[in-house]
Amino acid sequence: MESQESTIETGELPEGSLGEIKVNHTVVSTIVKMAAINVPGVLAVGGNFVENFIAQISSKESDKGVRVSEDEAGNYQIEIRVLMEYGVELAKTAESLQMIVAKQVTNMTGKPVAGVDVIIEGVKMADDESIEEKESDND
Repeated sequence: MESQESTIETGELPEGSLGEIKVNHTVVSTIVKMAAINVPGVLAVGGNFVENFIAQISSKESDKGVRVSEDEAGNYQIEIRVLMEYGVELAKTAESLQMIVAKQVTNMTGKPVAGVDVIIEGVKMADDESIEEKESDND
């Protein structure tokens, strides 16, 4: 899989410029994940809570749960898959997630975000017991 990079525009390059600044999409993905897990009601990005915690503390970067691409204008287009806490307003939490992710990515990279698509993969209880597991136990 080819690593994608995007160039950050820093204005007109003055005479004697040192070169371009490029940000790998993996870095943007990491920014997205870190911003997302700080949104109240979002328990995890991509996999389960334990997998995400381990990915954060390990040196191995994973793009699981986040897809970063660029539109024709060069703006970021982000897709994020999340697990949310049972009892939160899903639409309101997802909207908050969109705004926070877009703001954080733009602030850190200096590049606009065209859109943030949120896909809610599941809902979990605060004690990490998923609704699906509870329903299967009742059968």
